[in-house]
Amino acid sequence: MAASAAVLAWCSGCGPAIQPDFNSPEPGARNMAIVRAGDARDAGAARDLVRMLASDDPATRLLAIEALDRVTGERLGYDAADPPERRREALDRWAAWVRAREAGANE
Repeated sequence: MAASAAVLAWCSGCGPAIQPDFNSPEPGARNMAIVRAGDARDAGAARDLVRMLASDDPATRLLAIEALDRVTGERLGYDAADPPERRREALDRWAAWVRAREAGANE
């Protein structure tokens, strides 16, 4: 994760400032949001991090699972390099994890 933070810091002078945003069409903005959430161990970002696991971008998927591991201490069998069907199975486990966590918060 330190390497990804270093790359993001280095690129901060590479043109217009990128604002971290999970919903940005810009991959760099999404990746920056992922790194920030992981570095801050932001449990409130778990839903967005899980959503990023479904990205077509392998770098985004890798950053997202690393961030989730930092936030939750779990990977739930997710590997960013797995074929799509295996990633889908793990993504379903993550989606169930988010639903259970949110249901517990609403009780």
